[in-house]
Amino acid sequence: MTEPMALRMTADDFAALARCRPGAPALAVLRKGQTSQRLLLLKGLADSARGAVPHLWGEGASLGWDLCVQAYAANPRAFETVLLHPHAGVWLRRCLRALHGTCADDDLAVDLARLGTFGYAAALRAGIRPRLDLPARDRLLWLPTLGGVRLPEGVSTVRLDGWSLELPDRDVNLRGSERENGHRYGPARRFAPHRLVVPSRASRHRLSLVVEDTDPYRNVHGFPVQPRQTSVQLAAWHAVLEQAWSLLNDLMPGRTADCAALWSALVPLQPGPRGRGRSSSTREAYGAVAVAPEQDPVRLAETALHETSHIALAALTDLVDLTDPHDRTHHKVGWRPDPRPLNAVLTGAHAHLGLLDFWSRVYHTLDGEPARAAEARLDRYGRQVVAALRVLRRNKTALTSWGTYFVECMTDEAELFGFRVGGPRAIHPSVGSDTGRSTPVRVVRVETEGAPPSGAARGRPPPPRSTSSAANGGPAVAAHGDGTVDRVEEGAWAERSVRRWACDGMSNAAYCAQKPFTFLSPLFEYQADLTWLMSGQSNWSHREPLLPESRAHRRRGVGRVVLPRPLPGRG
Repeated sequence: MTEPMALRMTADDFAALARCRPGAPALAVLRKGQTSQRLLLLKGLADSARGAVPHLWGEGASLGWDLCVQAYAANPRAFETVLLHPHAGVWLRRCLRALHGTCADDDLAVDLARLGTFGYAAALRAGIRPRLDLPARDRLLWLPTLGGVRLPEGVSTVRLDGWSLELPDRDVNLRGSERENGHRYGPARRFAPHRLVVPSRASRHRLSLVVEDTDPYRNVHGFPVQPRQTSVQLAAWHAVLEQAWSLLNDLMPGRTADCAALWSALVPLQPGPRGRGRSSSTREAYGAVAVAPEQDPVRLAETALHETSHIALAALTDLVDLTDPHDRTHHKVGWRPDPRPLNAVLTGAHAHLGLLDFWSRVYHTLDGEPARAAEARLDRYGRQVVAALRVLRRNKTALTSWGTYFVECMTDEAELFGFRVGGPRAIHPSVGSDTGRSTPVRVVRVETEGAPPSGAARGRPPPPRSTSSAANGGPAVAAHGDGTVDRVEEGAWAERSVRRWACDGMSNAAYCAQKPFTFLSPLFEYQADLTWLMSGQSNWSHREPLLPESRAHRRRGVGRVVLPRPLPGRG
């Protein structure tokens, strides 16, 4: 057994996330948090299926689980690549919801059988060359990160031998180029993944996207998806992406690094009415951005910033609650006609906040009518953000202590661009409101020289400023209009938060649907110890919280599982 692995994020990095400027350490925490979450979901899927549907478990799923265990033991990093395939998260949750009866799934047999091909893809990535027979219930062989194969009519079982798929009268090379062939069972076609690589002057900031146009779980973005892209369509995507990426590199080089880290898959959508643009992302598909074809690189650059802000916030809220999960109030927002729940108000405000710097820089780059159009867009987004932040601040009793701090950081960012939010300011997430009175923090008031008043309004957008990410380490600091700051000394301050990921019910079998214990020191440490590779029953237990809770919606208990070896990327 290993010691519990903790994912630590500094207060500066947390504040930078709130201001839509995440640094590399914060992005690493979000990625490892997603890895931990999916490991738990995968273990929960295996445990639930083994007990609930043993007849389906024995039809290929058990073989896939064994291959997952072998792949993780052989090459954890390669296994993580497959585990973080964007739409594998959709597949895992769909299976768990069906197994726990929280939603209907007429295709559970198909979905569960795909654990076999998931494990097979992971084994190939890890350097293992297995040989086995697997069922093909819907004629589609799903191989995450490797593409897929559309099988001929009449083929219900396939034999896989390393990188070769054996069909009745021919073999298909799973690493070869895409091609169609006819044989007596009908046509078979392999769909190799298309990758679009957009270079950058800074090589580490290049954009590399997989075009997800065949994945069976990609249709979760709220709009119709496009079928397999042609070479002409791929060339058009690459051309507009190159222009948009060049624009972002010129205007906001710091944000291109964030986008490149958070955006890994492109899902082409059908255009909206009269060819209007569309875009979407979902928390279940970490790294995927769905977008309709776009000819304007400025709009595509805006979409990239907007959707990657959604991805980052969704990954953060998988680690710590920012709003009361039991709040049922709805509120009007400027970007949609229908009232939205409070967590959606926060999500939308955060994504629009990330566009203020972009349109400010566009405004200062252009002249004449284009500059006036950029200023109008900046003003519209700024007003929408201010209105949403006022809603959040009026409903701060439905925010957790860290949600309150998150909103205050967002407020500071909006006011830097001249959009005054107003109202009393919270001192720190651990003091100044009833949401954090149980958190043991010592706050020291110190004077700062030359500190500008918080929220000083400007008559026009400010000039572009540095987009460098927050520095690593350091204590949490909250500024005030009187020139003072509250510096929080590092210590043992904690907040507990348990989230249901996939299921509505709470049971030992459904432990994967819970959020593990969350420390905050100096911001939070994500306890993600997993035993999912241990054969037999899971090692899931609950412990009493270290500190009492003051809010009714905070749940008690610590979810703890232990890994026999470190997670990928840890020594």
